[in-house]
Amino acid sequence: MRWLTSLVIVLGCLWGGYWFVGERGFEAAARGWFTGLEANGKVATFSKLEVHGFPNRFDLTVKDPHFADPARTIDWTAPFFQILSLSYKPWHVIAAFPNEQRLTLPYDAMTIRSEKMQASVVVKPQPALPLDRMTLIGAAVSAVGDRGWVVSADALQFATRLDESRADWHEIGLNVTNLTPDAGLTVLFNGVLPAQIGLIRADAHVGFTVPIDRQVLTTQPQIARLDLDNLRIEWGTLQVTAKGSVIADADGFAQGDAVLRLENWRVALDVAQSTGILSAKDRQLWEQAAQFLARNSDSLELPLKFKSGRSFVGPFSVGPAPRLR
Repeated sequence: MRWLTSLVIVLGCLWGGYWFVGERGFEAAARGWFTGLEANGKVATFSKLEVHGFPNRFDLTVKDPHFADPARTIDWTAPFFQILSLSYKPWHVIAAFPNEQRLTLPYDAMTIRSEKMQASVVVKPQPALPLDRMTLIGAAVSAVGDRGWVVSADALQFATRLDESRADWHEIGLNVTNLTPDAGLTVLFNGVLPAQIGLIRADAHVGFTVPIDRQVLTTQPQIARLDLDNLRIEWGTLQVTAKGSVIADADGFAQGDAVLRLENWRVALDVAQSTGILSAKDRQLWEQAAQFLARNSDSLELPLKFKSGRSFVGPFSVGPAPRLR
């Protein structure tokens, strides 16, 4: 019995020593990360940084974090940020966000609110800490722009997983339910579409220019190729699906081909006419062409081509190509 008690005491002391060593390393790594960003011309500050969770967790809390990239006019602040992990599995962390955050982008600044927002991040236990997989979930998420616009969603799920078969490729999934665009946009539809988009779902494989690892804010990975396996949008009676593959051209625009499928395609023409994109005269021409291609059904498939910074439906240019980077 004395032997067993001694063993428990020794193991407890060893585990306690491991935790305190790990705690100091965890905190030092976090402070070093902030310092490294500052050394590379970024803004990375905080008012307080501490690690708790003895004996089974490493829970990092950062008070008043502020990250910014002045060259790209990107700025993020929050009252706190937490990274939580089990002490015996530090390569798997849970990131917890506050209910309110501030984000500034080149086109506007906004306040992001949510009932819950957290991410599960798993990296490979290697020096560079390459991303293995990540899941982000949000409930009752809204973004309120300083210029007065408001966008909200009941639920948001985003996930990515490393594609082991190809270097710097990830499988990516996005699911947004009950997305409410800004009222200034939906009012243009003149009641043709409801105020809420029921579902947005996207599944894709994405190739990046550099690995996604601990240096991500410095190396800034960009999209080199996008294989869209499935995109689905359900907005009232209008349903849109798309598939295709594109690469980023020298200017960062998409270049490649895709197929767009519309269910109840006449609703799309109603929207185009109500927003002034199509005149009544042009509407007749487009409807006649669509009826021919759809063979008098409610489903219409359109071949899309992206080249030279433009989007084409068949031989017709319909606007700029999507920008990948």
